[in-house]
Amino acid sequence: MKLQIIAVITFCFIFLSGCQKVEQTKVESLPETETPKFANEKPEFGIKVELTTNPPEVKKDEQVELSLTVKNPNGEIIKDLKIAHEKLMHLLVVSNDLSEFHHLHPELQADGSFKVPFAFAGGGKYKLFADITTADDKQIIRSLDLNVEGEILPTEKLVIDTKFEKMSGGIRVEMKPVGEFIAGKEMLLNFNVTDILTKKPATDLQNYLGAKAHFVVIGEDLQEFVHAHPMANDAARKEHNHGEMKMSGDAETTVSAHIVFPKAGIYKLWAEFRRNGRVIDLPFVVKVAEMPKTASVEIPKDAYKIVASKDGFAPNEIKIKANEFSKLAFLRTDDETCAKEIVFSSLNIKKTLPLNELVLIDLPKDFSGELGFACGMNMFTGKIIVQ
Repeated sequence: MKLQIIAVITFCFIFLSGCQKVEQTKVESLPETETPKFANEKPEFGIKVELTTNPPEVKKDEQVELSLTVKNPNGEIIKDLKIAHEKLMHLLVVSNDLSEFHHLHPELQADGSFKVPFAFAGGGKYKLFADITTADDKQIIRSLDLNVEGEILPTEKLVIDTKFEKMSGGIRVEMKPVGEFIAGKEMLLNFNVTDILTKKPATDLQNYLGAKAHFVVIGEDLQEFVHAHPMANDAARKEHNHGEMKMSGDAETTVSAHIVFPKAGIYKLWAEFRRNGRVIDLPFVVKVAEMPKTASVEIPKDAYKIVASKDGFAPNEIKIKANEFSKLAFLRTDDETCAKEIVFSSLNIKKTLPLNELVLIDLPKDFSGELGFACGMNMFTGKIIVQ
């Protein structure tokens, strides 16, 4: 009798253990120390994104529930994310060879997690990029790895486009870059969209997530990620008429975006448009060159030099006499910094700081007192005290 009881208990234990194993989900998030550095990402924020799947074994062509949880450095779930382009989270899913691309939007759940159903077309390794915005307007990008069981699709090698013209969904999109593809330097990309049949401008594009288009850029090595959005019509028109980086086409029918490629290499760019209720993805492959080494930058005599680097602004506290300088000369010297923009909120000034290029800011005339400035993400700050 005792042996029968022991056998029953043992069976129940094995059965329950098996049930628990089936219900477990698989975590595929990268440790913080292994998280690559992406555009707009600052690892010291301490924010992590954890990924689990249900079922735990992800298989090709079978629907799986992707569940993502955003946590602070204390391991607490962050529930006060800010909506950016109509969504709390953008999830970009790509295969390791970048042949597959999916732009998903997980929905917020009562427990604070974000969930979305999805089916992978092939087996192998995939990279997921979670794009979120904190309550204080900081954009956070976190990457996650996921292995999918099943037949691996043939690898597609990236081929650099020699002609930037693509067709899909009844539209022809011609990408016209202004300037050269150089790492660390902001450039303007114009996208002329025409109807394939009429060969006239496609004026019936619909807003997709609150904008005329979206642009996602991922490096060949999956270590660089940029999520860009088009310029507003009034800004595009102003730059078209007066800016240094002129548009090719009419500001009303050309979609334009400023993009900075983080480093040299091969990138794949997806331009996303919406027409007749359908989202159309058009891929472009470009090669980005190294920023050429330049000679020492000459600083005007009436300008005070401030260097922006991975260590912040140097100097970050400046004491000058009234009318001693009429300008501030900002120079960004490396790409490992969030100081890629300079903001004077009290003066309503916001300018991009291209790598190794001098940016001049006029000081207000007859100014005295304290004037503060910061990087675009408000991580690095500085002040000028005019005596």
